[in-house]
Amino acid sequence: MAGILVGMRPFSIIIDIILLRLLNPRDFGLIALAMILFNTANLFTDMGMRQAVVQTRQDVNKVAFFAFVIVMLGSMGVTGLVVLFAQPLSQLVGGSAELAPILAWMSVLITIDGLLVIPDGLLRRELRFKQLALSQVPGELAGGLIAIPLAVMGLGVWSLVIGTLLGKLLRVALVWWFYRPWIWLRPHRWDGEIVNGLVRYGAPTMGSGLLKYFGSQWDTWLVGRTLGKTAVGYYSKAFDVTTRLGDMLGNALFGQVLFPSYAKMQDDPARLKRAYLKSTSLVFLLLIPVSLGLLVIAPMLIPVMLGEKWLPMVPVWQVFCLYGMTRPISTNASPLFLAVGKPKNNVTASIVLLGTMIPAVLLLIGPYGIVGAAIGVWIAHLVAMSFNVYQVERILSGTARKTLFQALPFLLAGGLMSLAVAMVWGPVIQLTGGENVTAVISLTVIGALVYLGAVVLLQRALVLELYELFIKALGIDRRWPRLLPGQPRASK
Repeated sequence: MAGILVGMRPFSIIIDIILLRLLNPRDFGLIALAMILFNTANLFTDMGMRQAVVQTRQDVNKVAFFAFVIVMLGSMGVTGLVVLFAQPLSQLVGGSAELAPILAWMSVLITIDGLLVIPDGLLRRELRFKQLALSQVPGELAGGLIAIPLAVMGLGVWSLVIGTLLGKLLRVALVWWFYRPWIWLRPHRWDGEIVNGLVRYGAPTMGSGLLKYFGSQWDTWLVGRTLGKTAVGYYSKAFDVTTRLGDMLGNALFGQVLFPSYAKMQDDPARLKRAYLKSTSLVFLLLIPVSLGLLVIAPMLIPVMLGEKWLPMVPVWQVFCLYGMTRPISTNASPLFLAVGKPKNNVTASIVLLGTMIPAVLLLIGPYGIVGAAIGVWIAHLVAMSFNVYQVERILSGTARKTLFQALPFLLAGGLMSLAVAMVWGPVIQLTGGENVTAVISLTVIGALVYLGAVVLLQRALVLELYELFIKALGIDRRWPRLLPGQPRASK
C-alpha cells in the first residue's frame, strides 16, 4: 500500500502546485483553520474504534456492529453541534465570520468520516492494503481534480470545500465496495462485555489521538489567532507539503500496514524487534533525502513552481524540512505501542510533546513569527523523539543504540547530497539561463544521483534487499530470474 501511495505522490504534487498557483494563501489559511476543528472532531467520534476492530480477539461481527453504532452516534451528534454553533466556533478557531458558512457546510465531513471508520478498520485487520490504497488514492486525487476547474471559475476557497467533500465521499463509496458483506450493519443483541471492552481499549487510544492531534495543530490555531489567515496559509501549506511523504508513510506503512503486522507478532519479541528496526531503516532511507533535498532547494523551488506570492513561506518551509526528519522514529513507535497493548505509552509521549511545544512556541512566535513557531515545533519533536526511543527500548531491549546507528549512514548520504547541490548551484543556473524549471529539475537529479550512490556504498545489503523485493513484487523474477541478486548467469 505504501508503494501505491508513494507512487501516486507525483500526481498529488502536480495538483497541489496548480491549486497553489490558482488560489491565495488566505484561501488555504481558512481551510487550515476549518480542518483543525473537523480533524479534532473526527478523532473524538472515532473513539479508538478503528484500532479496536483491528486488535480485537472477540467475535469480529459483534465488535464491528457495536463499534459502528458508537462511531455513527458520535459523528452525527457532533455534525449537528457544528452546524448549530458554526458562528462561535469560527471565532474560536480564529477565522472570523467568513469562516462560519465554511464550517457549516464542511461539518458533513464528520459524518462522512464516521462511515469510513469500521470498514477501513476491517480492511486493515485482514491486511488488505491494496484495497485501502485503491480507495484512498482516487479519493484524494478526485478532490484536487474537482477543485482545479472550480478555482479557475473563480470560486476561491469554495473550490477547496467542494473538492474535499466530494473526494471524501468517493473514498467512502470505494471502501464500502471493497469490504463486503457489510457486517457492521447486521444487528446483534446487546453484549455488555464487548461494549465495555471497546470503551476500555478505545478511551486511551482516543486520548492519545486527541493529544497527538492537538500537538500537531494547536500551533496552526495559534498562528491563525495571532498572525492572521494569510500567515496561517503560509504556515499550514509549508507544513503540509514538506511533511506529505512522511504522513503518507506514517498512515500507509506505519498505521495501516505495521500496526496489524506488529499485532500478529506481539507474542514473538525477537521477530517484533527485527520488524521494527527494518521498518525504521526503510523510512530513514526515503525521508532523509526528501527532507534535506526540499530544504536545500527551497529558495529556487518555491518561486519557480508556486509563484512569487509564496516567497514568505521559504524559511518556515526549511524549518519544517528539519522537523520531518524527526518523524520516522516517533511515528513507528505509535503502532508498536498499540500492537503490544500499551496505548498509554502514546498518551505519555503526547504529554511530553505538548509540555515542550507549548512553552517553546509561545516563547518564539512573538519575536520570530511563523518561523519561530516552526522552530518551537521542531524542538518539541526532537524531545518527543528521544522519549519515544526510550519507551521502545523498555519494550524491545537494544533498539535505542541500533536506531541511532541505523540513521548515521543515511544522514551522511543526505549531507553529501546537500553539499553537492550547493556546489553546483551557481554553474547550473548559468547553464540553464537562470532560476527556472530546468534548473530545479537539474539540481534535483544531481542530488538524487549523489544520494543513491552514497547509499549503495554505505548500505549495499539494504539496497539489494529492497531491489529483490521490488523485482518479486512486480513478478519480474518469474520471467527473468537472473535479475535477482546472486542468481548464476546461464552458461553459453
